[in-house]
Amino acid sequence: MKLRPSPVALFSYVPGIDPYSGGVVAAPGAEIIHVTLLEAIPWREGFERIEEITTNDGADRTALCAVELRCPQPHSFEGFIGFNDEYRALLDDWGLLNGDDNPIARTNVAPVHHPPGETSLHAFSYVKQSNSAVESFVVAGAGDLMDQSDLQPSSIVAKDLDGQDAWRLRIEQVCQEMEDRMTSIGVGWNDCSVIDVYCAEDWFSQAGDTLINRIGTSIGAGLHWHVAHPPIEGLRFEMDVRRVGTEKTV
Repeated sequence: MKLRPSPVALFSYVPGIDPYSGGVVAAPGAEIIHVTLLEAIPWREGFERIEEITTNDGADRTALCAVELRCPQPHSFEGFIGFNDEYRALLDDWGLLNGDDNPIARTNVAPVHHPPGETSLHAFSYVKQSNSAVESFVVAGAGDLMDQSDLQPSSIVAKDLDGQDAWRLRIEQVCQEMEDRMTSIGVGWNDCSVIDVYCAEDWFSQAGDTLINRIGTSIGAGLHWHVAHPPIEGLRFEMDVRRVGTEKTV
């Protein structure tokens, strides 16, 4: 997966699928700023908020490089594809697409507790010029699919299975996807400042050692475990990672 430059902003991206890229990395002389909203808002209104925040910081809305959504419950595969069509159309309206490519990274999960009434914006990232020496990147969320582009039930890892072996398979598959994307960016686990896990079940007692062994000494920075479902019915484990120059809460 060779990096491609965004046509409108100071970042490059790992080519992905129609709804999202595999991840983004700031260009030299730029940094990624990660913004978490104190309260999630419906995603279309969220894009208006993105424009307001980026503009106030002296950046154009086309500086957007990653989006984090929260949905009420996991979609069916068909429902997920339908939502993605709407979402991609908005990105197209903003002039963010690069031909058939979608450069914008994304994570979209369904919280178990206090889920939103509709799909909402939780956080986002954008790029701007900076003298920061930190190379910043965001790797998009990936769930336990054998092939991230194969959005159908037959692609689910260890589908409907439980037990330690099944959990190990899920975690290994997702870690491999994270590593493939990070390799494209030129970084590894020890470069991450945030490692997020999204799972509604007690995965750690089943196969926590699998993840710890995989990420090595980066465990020293801790894990963020979000009690949430991946965005598609049947998926059970998802991750994303990042390192950014600036973290904001607004």
